[in-house]
Amino acid sequence: MNDTAPTAPFPGAPEPLSPVAAVVGTFSKPSETFGRLLSRPTWWLPFLATILVTTVIFLVSMPKLDMERTVRDAIEKRSARTGQTVPPEVVNRQVEQSQKMTGVFLGFALGFTVLAFFVVGLVLWGAARAMGADARYAQLLAIWAHASLPNVLGGILAIPLLASLPDASATQASLQGILRSNPGAFLADDAPAALRSLLGSIDLFSLATLFLLVLGFRKLPGLSKGAATATPVVLWLIWVVGKTAWAAVFG
Repeated sequence: MNDTAPTAPFPGAPEPLSPVAAVVGTFSKPSETFGRLLSRPTWWLPFLATILVTTVIFLVSMPKLDMERTVRDAIEKRSARTGQTVPPEVVNRQVEQSQKMTGVFLGFALGFTVLAFFVVGLVLWGAARAMGADARYAQLLAIWAHASLPNVLGGILAIPLLASLPDASATQASLQGILRSNPGAFLADDAPAALRSLLGSIDLFSLATLFLLVLGFRKLPGLSKGAATATPVVLWLIWVVGKTAWAAVFG
Protein backbone atom coordinates (compact mmCIF):
# COMPACT_ATOMS: atom_id res chain seq x y z
CA MET A 1 0.00 0.00 0.00
CA ASN A 2 2.90 2.39 -0.70
CA ASP A 3 2.13 5.70 -2.32
CA THR A 4 3.12 6.10 -5.92
CA ALA A 5 6.09 8.28 -6.74
CA PRO A 6 5.29 12.00 -7.03
CA THR A 7 4.39 12.75 -10.61
CA ALA A 8 2.60 15.65 -12.26
CA PRO A 9 -0.45 14.42 -14.22
CA PHE A 10 -0.65 17.71 -16.09
CA PRO A 11 1.34 20.97 -16.26
CA GLY A 12 0.90 23.20 -13.25
CA ALA A 13 -0.25 20.37 -10.98
CA PRO A 14 -0.60 21.37 -7.30
CA GLU A 15 1.78 20.14 -4.62
CA PRO A 16 1.17 16.65 -3.18
CA LEU A 17 -0.45 16.08 0.21
CA SER A 18 0.48 13.88 3.14
CA PRO A 19 -2.06 11.11 3.94
CA VAL A 20 -3.24 12.86 7.12
CA ALA A 21 -3.53 16.24 5.40
CA ALA A 22 -5.53 14.60 2.62
CA VAL A 23 -8.04 13.17 5.10
CA VAL A 24 -8.43 16.50 6.90
CA GLY A 25 -8.61 18.40 3.62
CA THR A 26 -11.39 16.17 2.31
CA PHE A 27 -13.70 17.75 4.89
CA SER A 28 -12.21 21.26 5.04
CA LYS A 29 -11.15 21.98 1.43
CA PRO A 30 -12.39 19.07 -0.70
CA SER A 31 -11.97 20.59 -4.16
CA GLU A 32 -8.40 21.71 -3.50
CA THR A 33 -7.60 18.40 -1.81
CA PHE A 34 -8.73 16.27 -4.74
CA GLY A 35 -6.69 18.41 -7.11
CA ARG A 36 -3.59 17.88 -5.02
CA LEU A 37 -4.29 14.15 -4.65
CA LEU A 38 -3.82 13.80 -8.41
CA SER A 39 -0.24 14.94 -7.97
CA ARG A 40 0.58 12.11 -5.60
CA PRO A 41 -2.28 9.64 -5.12
CA THR A 42 -2.56 8.21 -1.62
CA TRP A 43 -5.35 5.94 -0.42
CA TRP A 44 -4.02 3.68 2.32
CA LEU A 45 -5.16 5.78 5.32
CA PRO A 46 -8.88 5.93 4.33
CA PHE A 47 -8.65 2.25 3.42
CA LEU A 48 -7.32 1.28 6.85
CA ALA A 49 -9.94 3.51 8.51
CA THR A 50 -12.65 1.70 6.57
CA ILE A 51 -11.35 -1.71 7.64
CA LEU A 52 -11.00 -0.64 11.28
CA VAL A 53 -14.48 0.90 11.49
CA THR A 54 -16.04 -2.13 9.77
CA THR A 55 -14.38 -4.45 12.28
CA VAL A 56 -15.46 -2.41 15.32
CA ILE A 57 -19.04 -2.09 14.07
CA PHE A 58 -19.23 -5.85 13.52
CA LEU A 59 -17.80 -6.73 16.95
CA VAL A 60 -20.04 -4.22 18.71
CA SER A 61 -23.24 -5.08 16.84
CA MET A 62 -23.08 -8.89 16.87
CA PRO A 63 -23.92 -9.27 20.59
CA LYS A 64 -26.84 -6.87 20.09
CA LEU A 65 -28.37 -9.00 17.35
CA ASP A 66 -31.17 -11.39 18.23
CA MET A 67 -29.83 -14.17 16.02
CA GLU A 68 -32.73 -16.53 16.59
CA ARG A 69 -35.32 -13.91 15.63
CA THR A 70 -33.23 -12.80 12.65
CA VAL A 71 -32.84 -16.31 11.26
CA ARG A 72 -36.49 -17.18 11.83
CA ASP A 73 -37.68 -13.98 10.16
CA ALA A 74 -35.46 -14.66 7.16
CA ILE A 75 -36.72 -18.25 6.84
CA GLU A 76 -40.34 -17.15 7.18
CA LYS A 77 -39.95 -14.53 4.47
CA ARG A 78 -38.26 -17.04 2.18
CA SER A 79 -40.99 -19.57 2.82
CA ALA A 80 -43.68 -16.99 2.06
CA ARG A 81 -41.94 -16.12 -1.19
CA THR A 82 -41.32 -19.70 -2.37
CA GLY A 83 -44.32 -21.44 -0.80
CA GLN A 84 -42.06 -24.05 0.79
CA THR A 85 -42.42 -24.96 4.45
CA VAL A 86 -39.26 -25.35 6.53
CA PRO A 87 -39.47 -27.94 9.35
CA PRO A 88 -38.90 -26.54 12.88
CA GLU A 89 -35.85 -28.77 13.40
CA VAL A 90 -34.20 -27.24 10.34
CA VAL A 91 -34.88 -23.76 11.67
CA ASN A 92 -33.36 -24.64 15.03
CA ARG A 93 -30.30 -26.13 13.36
CA GLN A 94 -29.74 -22.99 11.26
CA VAL A 95 -30.06 -20.80 14.36
CA GLU A 96 -27.43 -22.89 16.17
CA GLN A 97 -25.09 -22.81 13.18
CA SER A 98 -25.43 -19.03 12.79
CA GLN A 99 -24.59 -18.48 16.44
CA LYS A 100 -21.35 -20.43 16.01
CA MET A 101 -20.18 -18.66 12.85
CA THR A 102 -19.35 -15.18 14.15
CA GLY A 103 -15.74 -15.49 13.02
CA VAL A 104 -16.80 -16.61 9.56
CA PHE A 105 -19.22 -13.71 9.27
CA LEU A 106 -16.50 -11.24 10.29
CA GLY A 107 -14.10 -12.69 7.73
CA PHE A 108 -16.76 -12.43 5.05
CA ALA A 109 -17.55 -8.82 6.00
CA LEU A 110 -13.89 -7.79 5.89
CA GLY A 111 -13.24 -9.68 2.67
CA PHE A 112 -16.23 -8.05 1.01
CA THR A 113 -15.13 -4.61 2.25
CA VAL A 114 -11.63 -5.02 0.82
CA LEU A 115 -12.90 -6.39 -2.50
CA ALA A 116 -15.55 -3.67 -2.83
CA PHE A 117 -12.98 -0.94 -2.15
CA PHE A 118 -10.74 -1.93 -5.05
CA VAL A 119 -13.53 -2.98 -7.42
CA VAL A 120 -15.37 0.32 -7.02
CA GLY A 121 -12.09 2.13 -7.68
CA LEU A 122 -11.66 0.04 -10.83
CA VAL A 123 -15.20 0.80 -12.01
CA LEU A 124 -14.69 4.52 -11.44
CA TRP A 125 -11.38 4.43 -13.31
CA GLY A 126 -12.91 2.57 -16.24
CA ALA A 127 -15.85 4.98 -16.39
CA ALA A 128 -13.57 8.02 -16.23
CA ARG A 129 -11.35 6.66 -19.01
CA ALA A 130 -14.40 5.84 -21.13
CA MET A 131 -15.55 9.45 -20.81
CA GLY A 132 -12.16 10.76 -21.96
CA ALA A 133 -10.30 11.41 -18.71
CA ASP A 134 -6.52 11.14 -18.70
CA ALA A 135 -6.22 9.36 -15.38
CA ARG A 136 -4.48 6.42 -13.76
CA TYR A 137 -6.08 3.78 -11.55
CA ALA A 138 -4.15 5.01 -8.52
CA GLN A 139 -5.60 8.49 -8.97
CA LEU A 140 -9.19 7.22 -9.11
CA LEU A 141 -8.53 4.95 -6.13
CA ALA A 142 -7.33 7.99 -4.17
CA ILE A 143 -10.42 9.96 -5.15
CA TRP A 144 -12.72 7.09 -4.21
CA ALA A 145 -10.93 6.41 -0.91
CA HIS A 146 -11.29 10.00 0.27
CA ALA A 147 -14.76 10.54 -1.17
CA SER A 148 -15.97 7.56 0.89
CA LEU A 149 -14.80 9.13 4.16
CA PRO A 150 -18.33 10.40 5.00
CA ASN A 151 -19.43 6.76 5.16
CA VAL A 152 -16.54 6.06 7.54
CA LEU A 153 -17.70 9.01 9.65
CA GLY A 154 -21.24 7.62 9.66
CA GLY A 155 -19.88 4.30 10.90
CA ILE A 156 -17.97 6.02 13.71
CA LEU A 157 -21.13 7.86 14.79
CA ALA A 158 -23.10 4.60 14.77
CA ILE A 159 -20.71 2.76 17.11
CA PRO A 160 -21.83 4.38 20.41
CA LEU A 161 -25.47 4.00 19.39
CA LEU A 162 -24.94 0.29 18.75
CA ALA A 163 -23.05 -0.13 22.00
CA SER A 164 -25.94 1.39 23.96
CA LEU A 165 -28.39 -1.32 22.85
CA PRO A 166 -29.16 -4.24 25.18
CA ASP A 167 -27.71 -7.57 24.09
CA ALA A 168 -29.87 -9.72 21.80
CA SER A 169 -32.42 -6.95 21.43
CA ALA A 170 -32.17 -5.95 17.76
CA THR A 171 -32.94 -7.32 14.34
CA GLN A 172 -30.74 -6.92 11.31
CA ALA A 173 -33.08 -4.26 9.92
CA SER A 174 -33.07 -2.22 13.14
CA LEU A 175 -29.27 -2.35 13.35
CA GLN A 176 -28.94 -1.07 9.78
CA GLY A 177 -31.19 1.88 10.61
CA ILE A 178 -29.55 2.76 13.91
CA LEU A 179 -28.22 6.11 12.66
CA ARG A 180 -31.51 7.40 11.17
CA SER A 181 -29.63 9.08 8.32
CA ASN A 182 -32.02 7.94 5.58
CA PRO A 183 -35.80 7.48 5.15
CA GLY A 184 -35.46 3.69 5.13
CA ALA A 185 -34.32 3.79 8.77
CA PHE A 186 -37.80 4.92 9.81
CA LEU A 187 -39.60 1.96 8.23
CA ALA A 188 -41.03 -0.87 10.31
CA ASP A 189 -39.01 -4.08 10.51
CA ASP A 190 -41.55 -5.89 8.34
CA ALA A 191 -41.41 -3.32 5.52
CA PRO A 192 -40.66 -4.73 2.05
CA ALA A 193 -36.95 -5.26 1.50
CA ALA A 194 -36.99 -3.46 -1.84
CA LEU A 195 -38.56 -0.35 -0.31
CA ARG A 196 -36.08 -0.41 2.55
CA SER A 197 -33.20 -0.70 0.09
CA LEU A 198 -34.47 2.12 -2.11
CA LEU A 199 -35.13 4.56 0.72
CA GLY A 200 -31.95 3.50 2.46
CA SER A 201 -29.99 4.67 -0.58
CA ILE A 202 -31.14 8.24 0.02
CA ASP A 203 -28.66 8.52 2.85
CA LEU A 204 -26.95 11.70 4.02
CA PHE A 205 -23.53 10.08 4.19
CA SER A 206 -23.91 8.34 0.82
CA LEU A 207 -25.04 11.57 -0.81
CA ALA A 208 -22.03 13.35 0.72
CA THR A 209 -19.81 10.68 -0.82
CA LEU A 210 -21.50 11.23 -4.19
CA PHE A 211 -20.94 14.97 -3.90
CA LEU A 212 -17.24 14.45 -3.16
CA LEU A 213 -16.91 12.05 -6.08
CA VAL A 214 -18.26 14.72 -8.40
CA LEU A 215 -15.71 17.20 -7.04
CA GLY A 216 -12.94 14.66 -7.54
CA PHE A 217 -14.02 13.85 -11.08
CA ARG A 218 -14.06 17.56 -11.93
CA LYS A 219 -10.33 17.65 -11.21
CA LEU A 220 -9.52 14.92 -13.75
CA PRO A 221 -7.77 16.25 -16.84
CA GLY A 222 -9.58 15.63 -20.12
CA LEU A 223 -13.03 15.37 -18.55
CA SER A 224 -15.67 18.05 -19.11
CA LYS A 225 -17.63 19.38 -16.15
CA GLY A 226 -20.81 17.82 -17.52
CA ALA A 227 -19.20 14.39 -17.86
CA ALA A 228 -17.53 14.77 -14.45
CA THR A 229 -20.91 15.37 -12.85
CA ALA A 230 -22.91 12.82 -14.82
CA THR A 231 -20.51 9.87 -14.51
CA PRO A 232 -20.62 9.39 -10.71
CA VAL A 233 -24.35 10.19 -10.62
CA VAL A 234 -25.22 7.63 -13.30
CA LEU A 235 -23.06 4.98 -11.64
CA TRP A 236 -24.77 5.68 -8.32
CA LEU A 237 -28.22 5.37 -9.91
CA ILE A 238 -27.23 2.05 -11.49
CA TRP A 239 -26.09 0.82 -8.07
CA VAL A 240 -29.34 1.91 -6.41
CA VAL A 241 -31.50 0.26 -9.06
CA GLY A 242 -29.41 -2.91 -8.95
CA LYS A 243 -29.50 -3.40 -5.20
CA THR A 244 -33.18 -2.50 -5.03
CA ALA A 245 -33.94 -5.12 -7.67
CA TRP A 246 -31.80 -7.65 -5.79
CA ALA A 247 -33.71 -6.92 -2.58
CA ALA A 248 -37.02 -7.30 -4.41
CA VAL A 249 -36.04 -10.75 -5.71
CA PHE A 250 -34.06 -12.19 -2.81
CA GLY A 251 -35.29 -10.16 0.17
